[in-house]
Amino acid sequence: MSLRPRPALAIGVALVLAAASLALPYLPVYDPWAWLVWGRELAHGSLETAAGPSWKPLPVLIDAPLALLGDAAPDAWLLISRAGWICAPLLAGLLAARLSGVETGCWRWVAAAVAASSVALTADSFTPPLRQFTGGLSEPLLVALVLGAIWAALDERREAALGLGTAAALLRPECWPFLALYGLSVRGHHPRLRAATIVVAILIPVAWFVPDILGAGNPLEGGETARAGGIEPLDGLAVLGRALAAPLAACWIGLALLVWQGAFVNQWFTKAPRAADRPLAILLAAAAAWTLLVALMAIAGFAGLPRFLAPATALIAVLGSVGLARAARENQPLVIAVLVLALAGLTWRAAQIPGDLDVVDRQTSSLNDLFDLIDKTGPAALLACNETVKQTQVRPQTATAWKLEGPISTVPVRRKPRYGIALSTKSLPNGDVIASAGTWRATRFPCPANPTQPTAEP
Repeated sequence: MSLRPRPALAIGVALVLAAASLALPYLPVYDPWAWLVWGRELAHGSLETAAGPSWKPLPVLIDAPLALLGDAAPDAWLLISRAGWICAPLLAGLLAARLSGVETGCWRWVAAAVAASSVALTADSFTPPLRQFTGGLSEPLLVALVLGAIWAALDERREAALGLGTAAALLRPECWPFLALYGLSVRGHHPRLRAATIVVAILIPVAWFVPDILGAGNPLEGGETARAGGIEPLDGLAVLGRALAAPLAACWIGLALLVWQGAFVNQWFTKAPRAADRPLAILLAAAAAWTLLVALMAIAGFAGLPRFLAPATALIAVLGSVGLARAARENQPLVIAVLVLALAGLTWRAAQIPGDLDVVDRQTSSLNDLFDLIDKTGPAALLACNETVKQTQVRPQTATAWKLEGPISTVPVRRKPRYGIALSTKSLPNGDVIASAGTWRATRFPCPANPTQPTAEP
């Protein structure tokens, strides 16, 4: 009797491991702190999105009720985001095992291990997987939602697929065309889902654009922030290069073997294609389309970061692993050689973890020092000048706003502040240090003569 992949068990395991991870001393990073601030504002009936990162609806909708937990809200978000991080490779592995077919025998579980490992150790020079895990970023959760939607669609559980796809579309705009295509397909053949698809079609633009209208006065504020995010945009070829580097090389070889086996040729160019190959062809087309979309957005001025390619990277890992499992039926020595290559790639990627951990430790220590400084000085003293406190660095801005229990706009970033209180890890000339903690200092400068009309600063 063959084992049956069970995604529900994978989700349960992910939640347990994510809960255990809260014992680690690590804190959220820039974007998650902003979502926590906005969730708290939303829970209190206000919202200000003009400062901070670009708007994402789903994390804020989750963080709004979590705000009721007070100081425990950051840990609650980390529980959810880390559960998504753990779910992503587990679901990729289960999907690879399922698509490999029972006829591949134990090789489908080898495929599961390769797919899961590739997703867990995706190559990302900007934000390595460990830092995404510790810092509570949303892209791993996005991958889990996309893979969950694919699983539900394969099971013909269309309501679940639509719901998971909607949640993913509330995380990344690249999901919109895929969700629209799926909604149109189920709406035409399943009348009972027509109302749901109409609700989704209304919900997505409302959730993405209305909050920026209310919080910043501009429905395109999030897009403008994303294009001006301080990261130099890339051309399309650079994005494609990142897409090639992200999965294990063994997965690309497996994908080539899958093509050689004729899976996609049979599906696209024969009159009687194999039913088992149809999901593979759809997933390959989706991965290619997602990558192309990110490349086009990079050309339009968006960052094109490797983690934005995460769903496409996961699909390539799944398809390549399926190719290895199927090829093993006819050429085991070749597949074993590819698996040795995969092990070498995983070993090299795992060797990067200690260095990534050092970065996380330094960031955590610095943020703890900043929080100690805020506790020592007190919000009232820090916000005494025009109800703002300057930050000389961008990364701690949103964490400072969370700690001060104010909007992000109360913590403007000024590289060379000249007025009010400034928080910095470096000495600031012409100011008086009023408190310090670790590497952080609170430096006081004169307030503007008219606090209602602050003087411009660089």
